[in-house]
Amino acid sequence: ANNHRKLSDFGIRNGTRLQADDFLQDYTLLINVLHSEDLEKDVEFEVVGDAPERIGPKPSEPTSRNISNGSDDGAQPSTSTGNQQ
Repeated sequence: ANNHRKLSDFGIRNGTRLQADDFLQDYTLLINVLHSEDLEKDVEFEVVGDAPERIGPKPSEPTSRNISNGSDDGAQPSTSTGNQQ
């Protein structure tokens, strides 16, 4: 519904800083909007960025839970011997 609207219709102008969050990937992107009249012919916008050095996935936290029988609820296997007849 907003495809026909301009960024300025939303109050986004030269110097505006936007933040986009991807919660599923735990990723945040900062976007600085800068107005320029010096674009090549038929070019409406340009995306320029400084990407941080590539870093691998976050190291997983060590698990200190004891998992037995496929359950992580802390239950331990039975050690009772019972009466065998």
